[in-house]
Amino acid sequence: MIWNKTIPGPGGERWFWPAWGVAFAGFPIGGSAAYLLLGPVEAVGAAALGGAVTGAAVGAAQWLVLRRRLPLSALWVAVTGAGMAVGMTLGQVIVGDDTATVPLLLRGLLTGAAIGIPQAVLLRAALRTPVIWAAVVTVAWAVAWAVTAAFGVDLARKWTVFGSSGALVFQAIAGLTLAYLLAQAARTRAPAPDGAVAAAG
Repeated sequence: MIWNKTIPGPGGERWFWPAWGVAFAGFPIGGSAAYLLLGPVEAVGAAALGGAVTGAAVGAAQWLVLRRRLPLSALWVAVTGAGMAVGMTLGQVIVGDDTATVPLLLRGLLTGAAIGIPQAVLLRAALRTPVIWAAVVTVAWAVAWAVTAAFGVDLARKWTVFGSSGALVFQAIAGLTLAYLLAQAARTRAPAPDGAVAAAG
C-alpha cells in the first residue's frame, strides 16, 4: 500500500517537528523574493504575481516535509502558489491594500481560504477529515497577520505575506493540526487486534 511507502516509522516521526519548523523559511524567502521582484502590493497585478511567487515558495517548503509522510505530488506547490495568487487578488479587489486591522484580517481570511481549500482537496485521499486543514489554514493565515501587526512589523511596505513572527505562529498551529490528522489517519489504518478479528469471525 502507498501508505507503507510514505509514512515513516516511529523513529522517523521525531524529525517531523524540526523539519516542519525549518519549513517556515518558505514564508520569508517567498515574501522577500516577491518584494524584490514586484515591490509593495498596491495593485491587482502585483497581488496576483506576488501571491504566486510567495505561495510557490511556501508550498515547496511544505511539500518537502509532507511528501515523506503523505502521498503528495509536486502539484502541492502549484496549488499553493495558484491559491495564494487567487486569494491575494480577491483581497486586493474586495478590500484594497489598507493595512488597518479589519481589512488586514479579511485579506488574511480570503488568502488562507484560497490556499487551504485546494490543499484540502489534495489531502482527501490521505486524510479522513481534510476539511479541518482547510478551516485551520483559513483562520491561521489571518491570525498570523494579526501576530505580525502586534509585533510592530512595518505593514505599510505591503508585503505579500506576514513576517517571521506570524510565520512561526502559523507553523505551530498548522503543525499541531497535521499531527492530529496524521494520528487520526494512523488509527484508521491500524489493523484490528487478533481478539477482535476472532470475535468478528
